[in-house]
Order: sequence, then C-alpha cells, then structure tokens
Amino acid sequence: MNKKISILTPIRIGMVVILLVFIILLQVGNKNSNSTLNAVTDSVIKAIKVEGMEESSNRMFKKFYGLNASDYEGVTLYAPVTNMNAEELLIIKLKDRSQAESVTEAINSRLETQKSSFEGYGIEQFDLLENHILDVQGNFILYIVHPDATKADQAFRSSL
Repeated sequence: MNKKISILTPIRIGMVVILLVFIILLQVGNKNSNSTLNAVTDSVIKAIKVEGMEESSNRMFKKFYGLNASDYEGVTLYAPVTNMNAEELLIIKLKDRSQAESVTEAINSRLETQKSSFEGYGIEQFDLLENHILDVQGNFILYIVHPDATKADQAFRSSL
C-alpha cells in the first residue's frame, strides 16, 4: 500500500504545479489594456469596410442590448442602416472586468434575436451571424458580424 501512495504523490504534485502554471498564464494573458476606445475603434474600422453600417447612439445600444452605455468606460456601436442587414460592430471598454459576463450574455441574447429574424429568408445574413466573433480581451470586448470579422478581430487584438 505504501508503494501506491509514494507513486501517486509525485503525480499529484505534478498536476497541482501544472494547474498553478495554467492559472498564472491565464491571469498574465488577460491584462487590462491602457488603449483608448477611440484608438481601438479606429484600428478596427481601418481594417474593414463599414458601408451599410452607421455609428449609433447610446439609445440604440440600450435598444439592442438592454444595457446602459454610462455603466461602461466607453461604447462604440456601428449598427446596420437597414433591417435587411445583419452587419454590426460593437466595441466596449469595461470599467471593471467583472462586467464582462453580463455584457457577453446581452450580446448572445442579441445574436439569438438576430438569428431568429434572419432564419429562413436571409441566408447570407444568417451565415454572417453564424460566423460572428465575440472576443473578450481584458477590459475590452469586441462583437462583430461582418464578412471580414477575422480582420477586424486581428486589428482589435493588435490595438490593445
């Protein structure tokens, strides 16, 4: 019996060390950014075409997501000009990283609403929604529905 305990002890210690390294890497890799919302937004907009979208007000942000823009350090929303278009760009700079969960829930709710709206007749728009990107990086969140969503995400990450 003592042999089994002595064999398992190094394995357990190794697993704890691996877990601790993993937790540390998660914390180091998800730092808050000192970038401004305007700088991040400019970088993303330069990477993609925003034709068919227009910069929207805080009222539209509230309507789409049920959130108050004043609760965050800053919000940029480019919404579709018409209801026939699903393209959308949302960048939020959080005041606190603890806000990320409620924001991602609101974004996922909006996404499901949009999918149900376009399901069945707006096949191209539905495909855009299926290929959306929702990226949380520290104190910034990017949500984009766009043909060049990957380019936007790369610009977003490099601007942080």
